[in-house]
Amino acid sequence: MSVKKILKTILRRFVELIFNDWIIEKFVTLYKHVLEDKVRKAIGNVTLKSIKSQGVNCKFQGDVKVYYSDGLQLGDDIRIGFGSFLFALGGISIGNNTQISRNVVIYSANHEIEGKAIPYDDQYVLKPVKIGESVWIGMNVLILPGVTIGDGAVIGMGTVVSKDVKPGEIIVGSGQRVIKHRDLEKFNQLDEQGQHFAVLWPDR
Repeated sequence: MSVKKILKTILRRFVELIFNDWIIEKFVTLYKHVLEDKVRKAIGNVTLKSIKSQGVNCKFQGDVKVYYSDGLQLGDDIRIGFGSFLFALGGISIGNNTQISRNVVIYSANHEIEGKAIPYDDQYVLKPVKIGESVWIGMNVLILPGVTIGDGAVIGMGTVVSKDVKPGEIIVGSGQRVIKHRDLEKFNQLDEQGQHFAVLWPDR
């Protein structure tokens, strides 16, 4: 190969390298926000400010992971504790004044086991979770897809919630045992008077 051809080949490779890098840089610049948004929704690297649907005076008290944050709806005066994990692909709604302790896991979707692959395929079965107002959810609680928790319910520490909880029920344990019922008449009176946790102790 002649020197001229060698120089032309080197020059062409050099131009291709610069041009390709320029294209990549332009692509990243133009679509960076789109890519970041998709990654953020998938991996749960979000802040409270990035939750689109929320009321006033909501707080993440420490590191909280939310996957598919567009599926999360927060009412007013909600607290979610450190280490909690919310998988909101199927939709999670949380009512006003609900207090969620540390390391709580809430799933609103599950893998499809009757699909085209085993042990499951790449599809999800979506089952929204609905949590009412003034609910207290203790530490290390696991809430499974499709569950509805009524207003004023109390979920004891470490409980696995696999079925609906009625308003005012106090439940504990992996068997979701009902141990007591709140006085709903008193509960409703306090609710009407605005005697809510976030109002009484706003800095906690």
